[in-house]
Amino acid sequence: MKKILLSVGSIIFVLAILGGGTGAFFADNNTSTGNTFATGVIDLFVDNESYITDPSGNLIFSPQTSWSLSTLAGKLFFNFKDVKPGDIGEDTISLHVKSNDAWACMSVKLTGTPENGQSDPEYLVDTTRGSTSGELQNELNFAFWNDDGDNVFESGENIFKKGLVKDIFKGDKWPLADSRTNIWGGQGPIPADTVKYIGKAWCFGKLTSAPLPQDDKGKTGDNGPLVRGTGFKCEGDAVNNKTQTDGITADVSFTVAQSRNNSAFKCK
Repeated sequence: MKKILLSVGSIIFVLAILGGGTGAFFADNNTSTGNTFATGVIDLFVDNESYITDPSGNLIFSPQTSWSLSTLAGKLFFNFKDVKPGDIGEDTISLHVKSNDAWACMSVKLTGTPENGQSDPEYLVDTTRGSTSGELQNELNFAFWNDDGDNVFESGENIFKKGLVKDIFKGDKWPLADSRTNIWGGQGPIPADTVKYIGKAWCFGKLTSAPLPQDDKGKTGDNGPLVRGTGFKCEGDAVNNKTQTDGITADVSFTVAQSRNNSAFKCK
């Protein structure tokens, strides 16, 4: 009888030991706090340096169509009210893409061709009478090229769009840098936090390119168009009285898009 009781007591003792050991595992704890996602930024800023023919036929700086780094709200690339055959103008736009590599496109859309009435000389040769029948679009030539920032068309710089207003200001997107084209040479998007330049010249008449030697200086302050010329010639001999009082209006816009995860982007 005593042996049986001892056996039962031993079994109870073993079970008590096993039950007491269930909370003794090794443990550790690490916490990562404040995990976030945030979208990046594609931000474009533009400045413009503009030159125009004065009443004496000389090229001068145009403060009303020039501005420092800004968005385009309230800015005008062209605001000229008294142009004459043979007048020429030149602008250089600088594009500043912030934070991320980006594709870029440009668009110019003709929005109006006002007749603005007719003077006596115009009335004798112009048979159109509508308020939107102005002929200036047929005589105003433009050229756009990959400038290096000095407002001068030089050897080695390439014109990527040229022609009369009526033929090229159709609102289509011109590739500046997309998956197929880069007007500044090479391939790929505009790198973040860099500056790229677009030159544009206009002529009331026949525009002829006459590129100057490349000085490889970019903009230095004393090698611009007032010293060296624009790199273009403008001849207004063939313009007649049909364009008197006429005008044009146009919208200029730029589009930038992320290049990362967007390798097939095309402006058109």
